[in-house]
Amino acid sequence: MERKLEEKMAGIMNKPGVVGAICVDNKGLTLSDRSRTPIIDDSSSSSDDGEMAGSPKKSQTKAPDEILSGTVRSASFNIVFQVITRVFTFMLNAFILRYVSHDVLGICNVRLALLYSSVMFLSREPFRRAVLRKSENDCWLETINLIWLVIPCTLFWSISLGLVWCYLLSQPGDFPDSAEAVQYRLSVWLMCFALVLDSFTEVPYILGQYFLFYRLRIVGDTTLIAVRSLCLCIAVVKFPSAAIFSYAFGTLVGVMCVGAVYYGYFYYYIHQIAKRDLPVKSVLLLLPRAGLRFPLGLKVLAWTFFKQGILKQLLTEGERYMMTFLDVLTFEEQGIYDLVSNLGSLAARFVFLPVEESSYSYFAQSLQKQAKSLTRTKEIMVEIGAVLGRLVRMMSLIGMIIIVYGLPYSNTVLFLYGGSRLSDEGPGTSLLQANCINILALALNGVTEAFTFAAMSKEQMDKFNKRLIWFSVIYLLAAWILTSYFGSIGFFIANSINMTLRIIQSCTLVQLKFSEHKISPFKFWMPKVNVIAAFGISAAIVWIFAVSIQ
Repeated sequence: MERKLEEKMAGIMNKPGVVGAICVDNKGLTLSDRSRTPIIDDSSSSSDDGEMAGSPKKSQTKAPDEILSGTVRSASFNIVFQVITRVFTFMLNAFILRYVSHDVLGICNVRLALLYSSVMFLSREPFRRAVLRKSENDCWLETINLIWLVIPCTLFWSISLGLVWCYLLSQPGDFPDSAEAVQYRLSVWLMCFALVLDSFTEVPYILGQYFLFYRLRIVGDTTLIAVRSLCLCIAVVKFPSAAIFSYAFGTLVGVMCVGAVYYGYFYYYIHQIAKRDLPVKSVLLLLPRAGLRFPLGLKVLAWTFFKQGILKQLLTEGERYMMTFLDVLTFEEQGIYDLVSNLGSLAARFVFLPVEESSYSYFAQSLQKQAKSLTRTKEIMVEIGAVLGRLVRMMSLIGMIIIVYGLPYSNTVLFLYGGSRLSDEGPGTSLLQANCINILALALNGVTEAFTFAAMSKEQMDKFNKRLIWFSVIYLLAAWILTSYFGSIGFFIANSINMTLRIIQSCTLVQLKFSEHKISPFKFWMPKVNVIAAFGISAAIVWIFAVSIQ
């Protein structure tokens, strides 16, 4: 049954335009580490052997259909893992909120999580991206030597950023020697030690990704989350005053368990399952070897990826760096903002993301079909325009439903999720209301960009990416200015401005694409007048009813 399902999935993915890009976002008190998203190399594959992980073929030359099949299986497991971890994190945070303060959430979810993700990215992401593009001419033993450079890099960045986090950034507590400040500094160094310890598992991790041991990665990530969550839950009930230290300690214990999982599985796989299938014949060969050089091409590639990735990291975590280094929000405001942001992102991840991916698949295949057809070009473009318009209208209606019910019931949702402290204290209600409005912009941007990514040429894509950088810079500047006036709500306002600019850019390309065929692409976009009127009346009734029961 599983094999038949995999064959069907591989057949679907073989169609033009189908792209799978699954990433587990690790925000939240129990999911603060950056996700280890696999980058699949052209020379890697998997088979159906082994219970925990896919097994590489005995030949080092992999067939494209095998790579695609393994990628589909990896994506499928990542989807399941994302849903499970999101639901688990949602429930766990609802439990933890009853025992810890919002300041603690801000320190853990923003400050310590940013330290972890920054060190992970700076010390490991370049090596992962470079090694997973290894060619057949690169020696595996030299490549393993290169991977072990992750340890000194992690040590350097852990000490450097640890000093910054402890002595240059603002700290909790009323004075430097307070109990909160001491616990915070101890937690920072414990996180740094956990990062260094975790770097020793990089060799089996990258090998697992190279040979598509997709289940091994899922088991490792699940182990880290489960162990850290268990430690945290016990701590917030028994020792709520030591919650910050418990977060760091749980990370350390989880890292140790993950290391045991990775090395234990490779030992079992090499010696018990398929010793001939791997380029190493013993676990000892995973250790660095003296007298061997590093592959020059991979070394240069890693440095290139490092330089390219710095801007990406700054833009991806821009708002958190701003909170941390500019002190635009207090720890309490950071904790509430992170909770509300995660709560609002559920709709984007479980509703909007599947629609966007399916839309991209349809547009890519239809535009490719249109490009090959000489007789039905306009007919196909009319059909594409109708589908795009109806998708935009559907996402608009979903966003309007969220606004109609989200604005009046934000306080009730926060009360059910985190209790009276979250709903009545601080800006939680106004933040969730602002997020409800922001969700409408996110919904429209996702669908319009799905079309633009499918329709753009390489030159247009390059220009689009450059504009995205400028839009991100505008977002950060707007967030900095708006938060000084409106507090944490300014981040949602700035994000709405960013999404609006991107929607306008996408609409410009949509107009350009359809004007070639003298087609009006925006005919189906706006909901009908009676639908808008019905939403207006419903909003008034819901608001009156919500106010009357509160």
